[in-house]
Amino acid sequence: MAKKDEIWSLKRLFIQSFLEKFKNKKILVTGANGFVGSNLIIELNKQGFTNLLTPSSTELNLINQNDVEKYFEENKPEVVLHIAGLVGGIAANKARPGEFFYNNAMVGINITHFAYKYGAEKVVSLAAGCGYPKEIPVPFSEDDFWNGLPDMNSYGYSLAKKNLVIGGWAYREQYGFNTTVLLPANLYGPYDNFHLENSHVIPALIRKFIAAKESNSPTVEVWGTGIATREFLYVGDTVKAIIDAMDCNETGPFNLGTGVETSIKELNETIAKLVGYEGEIVWDTTRPDGQPKRFYDMSKFKETFGYVPNTTLEDGLKETIDLL
Repeated sequence: MAKKDEIWSLKRLFIQSFLEKFKNKKILVTGANGFVGSNLIIELNKQGFTNLLTPSSTELNLINQNDVEKYFEENKPEVVLHIAGLVGGIAANKARPGEFFYNNAMVGINITHFAYKYGAEKVVSLAAGCGYPKEIPVPFSEDDFWNGLPDMNSYGYSLAKKNLVIGGWAYREQYGFNTTVLLPANLYGPYDNFHLENSHVIPALIRKFIAAKESNSPTVEVWGTGIATREFLYVGDTVKAIIDAMDCNETGPFNLGTGVETSIKELNETIAKLVGYEGEIVWDTTRPDGQPKRFYDMSKFKETFGYVPNTTLEDGLKETIDLL
């Protein structure tokens, strides 16, 4: 084990030294104004990347093929960090599956194709862990990524994001184009969407417990039994991995998480403690828990990048809540 740890440490040092060559390259960040994108821009600036292209959605319509081609032809980015996408919770995905599929599929196709056509050296894309089949063993291994269909609750979005992996593989296979695709676990962190009804689970719960505290509500009701487990990934770890992936010469996909499972009960109790809510958490057991367990096997990522993201859930939640 000591020998392996030494090898992984050397890999980390090599990646960091290799990334120096990207510091002055022209880097396009799609979705730069969104949750992950805004955190990525902060980290890129912190690490000394100086030549960033960060068009807003009004400046560049990523769905429109002509607009995307014109942008790549005029700006010729050397590296593309593709973060943009139409996202939402389960309710939004169930109500608008066609919109989620079309938007995300078209954006992914346009980015991959025109990055290749206009000479980009590298594309790193953020896909989604919900692309995994519904019924596979845990922890999820990349070897099982193609062994079935994803959950129908997010089918349009999941398949569109899965296409990023297909596109990356196809362009590498035919043209030798260097793409890497990451599959993040459930993301959370500063600058997320904290709307109670259309955000992801952690920001929705944070908002719910803060509202309960402010209104002196004696109880907060949450769905299920709390027994189910999930994996949560701090956005600060996410953006560092995206930057590191510029040095990767494999399409993947690569799981991106902590490899740690947390029960929904523990998640709710931790959020309640951190926001200072002292009332009772009431479990509506008539509501479904969803899949009993969902978390990642991180061995492939560690073998390639030399580490596993390790921000603890409590530390990441505290940072998130403190910045609200």
